[in-house]
Amino acid sequence: MKKPVWIPVLTIALAAVILLAAAFGLNGIAAKNAQAEHLSMMQTLLPGSESFTVEPYSGEDANIVSVHKAENGFVIETVTYGYAGDITMLIGVSNEGKVTGLVVRDMSETFGLGANALTDHVFLSQFLNSSGSFAVATSGADAFSGATSTSDGEADVNVDAITGATVTSKAIVRCVNSAVAYVTGADVSSGATTWGG
Repeated sequence: MKKPVWIPVLTIALAAVILLAAAFGLNGIAAKNAQAEHLSMMQTLLPGSESFTVEPYSGEDANIVSVHKAENGFVIETVTYGYAGDITMLIGVSNEGKVTGLVVRDMSETFGLGANALTDHVFLSQFLNSSGSFAVATSGADAFSGATSTSDGEADVNVDAITGATVTSKAIVRCVNSAVAYVTGADVSSGATTWGG
């Protein structure tokens, strides 16, 4: 006896409807979880903040993507080009212009070198509780900029680069300088720097 063809077709159609409904229902949950994670991260980067409002940014600094204002400071999202691609960061800056926290959110830098910026807490902690302009301290010639001095210029704070990742380190410095300059109103031409410098 031959089984009817419509039973497997109906079973497949019913399974598809169930999976589609589950995906639709979970999509809203995923979006809420992503928003909650983003808020939690911003509260960690700017301690003491409860809520944030997005401020429109119409300035000339190409590194700044978005600005989130809280009662005690700002969290600035920045994107700049590193060695192998864009580096996206969130940087907390108090109303007084001090860096309260920073995190690299996305990058495609070289594994084992520039990609260490994701987890190199020693490097990232050099920015914390500091204000003013930052520069990467170099110990010798830089293959990309030809610098031979101890720093890249007149800076308030010199930070040590990640070993083997000077270009990535300079990109992170540009992001931090952009965020601090936004809050303090400093005139920093960090959006017009040359590649790697």
